[in-house]
Amino acid sequence: MKTNYLLLIMSALCLLLFGCKETQQAQPVRPVVRTMQVQLAGGSEERTFSGVVIARYEVQESFRVDGRMLKRLVDVGDRVRAGQVLAVLDENDLRLSMESSQAEFNAARSNKEQALTDERRYASLLSQKVISQAEYDLKRLASDEARGRLEKADRSLKLARNRLDYAGLVCSTDGAVTKVNAEAGQVVAAGQSVYSVAKNGELEVQVDIPESIIQDLKKPEGEVTLWSSKDRRYRAVLREIAPSADPATRTYPVRFSLPGADSSARIGMTATLRLSDPKLTPLARIPTSALFNQGKGLGVWAVEPDTGRLSFRPVTVDRYTDREAYVHGMLANGDTIVASGVHKLDEGMAVRLEGASQEVSQ
Repeated sequence: MKTNYLLLIMSALCLLLFGCKETQQAQPVRPVVRTMQVQLAGGSEERTFSGVVIARYEVQESFRVDGRMLKRLVDVGDRVRAGQVLAVLDENDLRLSMESSQAEFNAARSNKEQALTDERRYASLLSQKVISQAEYDLKRLASDEARGRLEKADRSLKLARNRLDYAGLVCSTDGAVTKVNAEAGQVVAAGQSVYSVAKNGELEVQVDIPESIIQDLKKPEGEVTLWSSKDRRYRAVLREIAPSADPATRTYPVRFSLPGADSSARIGMTATLRLSDPKLTPLARIPTSALFNQGKGLGVWAVEPDTGRLSFRPVTVDRYTDREAYVHGMLANGDTIVASGVHKLDEGMAVRLEGASQEVSQ
């Protein structure tokens, strides 16, 4: 009797335990997920480029004649003014050329005086019918030729004097010397750049823009900071886009004017240009761990507020940062999405939220 009683009790316990197990297995699994709330805001794409401060106008000062440079009078960084002599050429050859032109002018002037004297004398003889008209015409033509030779010699003399004056390189504008391209003793050609002089006035920042985004530079908002004083900010206005790209870097030199630049901005300083391009499409900033692709395109898991079940929301990425992405698509303000572990979830799965949702704003 005791044995049967014990068997009956053990059977009842086994049935009870089996029933509990079946009940536990029948309960659906609801994983705990970390979520966040979406907040949409107007997008604003910001790009940064390194550049250098330059003068809007830079003059290449050069001699108007060739010769050996005798001495250089200014250096890089010197302030210069219009009319100041920057360098001097050896004048010996130019002076000899001027003296030769002077001698030709004196000879032409003497020849003209002789020709005029002969013309007057032959005119008197013609009036007395001592000579023929043909003989007088020869003297008149010789007088005209002497006048022409004198005019030519006069112009040659003026040109030689000008060339002698050009032996001194005179600055054409007020500004600062930014580059020296020749040294004393060097033979320079006419028109060869000897100095680069940045003209006083408006400053600019020159940056190199990749060809992939050169079409986006329509009316961007620009801001410039200098490495030497990062707390100061200057408004940048797009002024010029080079018509062709650099053959080596395949980037386009672009210039931005700095209308409000003060004395803190100096030529040659390194600058950082920030371009902000406002976008009309509202964007949501989410962690990159919330994105996934299971063959249906990029998207996120949205948690339905009433049932706690997951639904797929396709999105498009506007841009990435270090650990975040700016997206737009089938999202609304206040939507709750899964922030991590998205590859372990499925459509329609019921989940539990881990703590309170965190808000991420633009």
